[in-house]
Amino acid sequence: MFYITPTPTSWLIWLAMFAIPVIVVIAGGSLIYFEKMKTGISTLVIGSVALLVVAGLGISSGYYNYVHSSSYIKAKKTYKLEYDNKQTREIVIKDYTGKDIYKYTGKFSFDRKGHGLNLVDNVTGKKISIYIGDNDSVIVTDK
Repeated sequence: MFYITPTPTSWLIWLAMFAIPVIVVIAGGSLIYFEKMKTGISTLVIGSVALLVVAGLGISSGYYNYVHSSSYIKAKKTYKLEYDNKQTREIVIKDYTGKDIYKYTGKFSFDRKGHGLNLVDNVTGKKISIYIGDNDSVIVTDK
C-alpha cells in the first residue's frame, strides 16, 4: 500500500507528483500541434497513464489515511454498538465520594440528556430511567 502521511509539507510532494505528468501531457499535446505526431502521441499516452497512476495513488493514500484515522475507528465502533445487540455493557453510577449508587450489566442502549439517563434493555425491551445529580459520575464500559 502506498500512502503519504499527512504533514504540513506533504502537499508539496503531491503537487510535484501531479505536476510532472501534467507537464508531460502538455508537452505531448504541443508536439502534436507542431506536427511531430509519432513522438507527440507516445508522449501524450505516457503522460496520461502517469496521471492516472498518480490519481490512483492519491485516492488510495486518502482512503488509507481515512480508514486508519481515529475518527473513522470511533464511528465504526459507534455503529457496531448501535446495530449489534450482542454487545455486553456495564454501567456504574457513582456519587461524589466514589461510592457506587447504581450498577447494571447487560445488553442495553442508553441515552443521556441533561440529568436524565434512559437505559433500554435489548433483550427484554424494558426501559429504566435514572436521574443523575450534579456531582454524580456515569461510567459505561463495553465488554
